[in-house]
Amino acid sequence: MRKGLAMSGALVAMLAAWTLAPGAAVIPRAQGGEVTVTATYKGKGTVDPKHEILVFLFDHPVPGESSMPLAMQQITKNGGSATFKGVTADPVYVTVVYDEQSNYDGNSPPPAGAPIGGYNKDGKPVAVKPGPAAKVAVTFDDSRRWGK
Repeated sequence: MRKGLAMSGALVAMLAAWTLAPGAAVIPRAQGGEVTVTATYKGKGTVDPKHEILVFLFDHPVPGESSMPLAMQQITKNGGSATFKGVTADPVYVTVVYDEQSNYDGNSPPPAGAPIGGYNKDGKPVAVKPGPAAKVAVTFDDSRRWGK
């Protein structure tokens, strides 16, 4: 047991000396950037704490049933914003869902028929590069619904 501890201690000391050696390359951790999304719902419902807009970031343009979001935030006021910090994926894609039935927490795919939208141009998802200038606006309504 002592021999194992001594070897472990020697290994730790060697690694510390190696990483702190003059001229050694220091590899910084990825800090990630920011993405701010302002979402406006123009459908027939009201955005409030019970019927929020859920904002998702994905690493692919068209999320499906088996897609896992990178991050999710909720907006409880129409025209409100969500700021994602520390986003390391590049690029990301924005999808929004209106919680029409007050029964969606964002931990699974949206309920069938939920109003959805995304950050699009000419009907196609737009890639967003995280950083200080990554501020996007999404406006959506009831015309596009999940699973329909």
